[in-house]
Amino acid sequence: MTHWTKKAALAVAASGFIAAAPASATIFEYTMNDGDILTIATANGTGSWTGDDITANFTGDFSQFQGGANPSFSFTLSTLTGTRDIRGQIVEATNRNGNRTHPFMLKTKSGNKETLRSWWYAPVIGGDYIRKITHFTVKPPVDVPAPGVLGLFGLALIALGFGRRRRNKFTAA
Repeated sequence: MTHWTKKAALAVAASGFIAAAPASATIFEYTMNDGDILTIATANGTGSWTGDDITANFTGDFSQFQGGANPSFSFTLSTLTGTRDIRGQIVEATNRNGNRTHPFMLKTKSGNKETLRSWWYAPVIGGDYIRKITHFTVKPPVDVPAPGVLGLFGLALIALGFGRRRRNKFTAA
């Protein structure tokens, strides 16, 4: 193995170790005036809103979400699934049979109110779900293992390549 080949192999191995360092995800949790809990996970772009009369899960690009006691944001959601109790009837979120004129959104309104924007049921019997924040917490960063797994996979491929090269060298001799 030449000097430059060894250096290249070391550089690839070092990048594998760097990729193996875990990433972290911030999870913001908001308690609403009626006891509902709104959770936003920035790293994987997921969230949920749960309470006595709602159970909703959603996805979107929350990478720019800053959190805080008085957040100001507007996110168009990629997906929204779940149910809501409207006057005793359990209904599902819908964008009115695929009509995106009323897209799924999560946004703030004046007075520190959070809105989960959706039509509920088809035909529509309920609109936006609005609650006011009373408390928020930031959960400690959680290690996300995916980069570590990719780094280990890369190192395994390097080891297999060196093993094959070594076998070919001895077989040729």
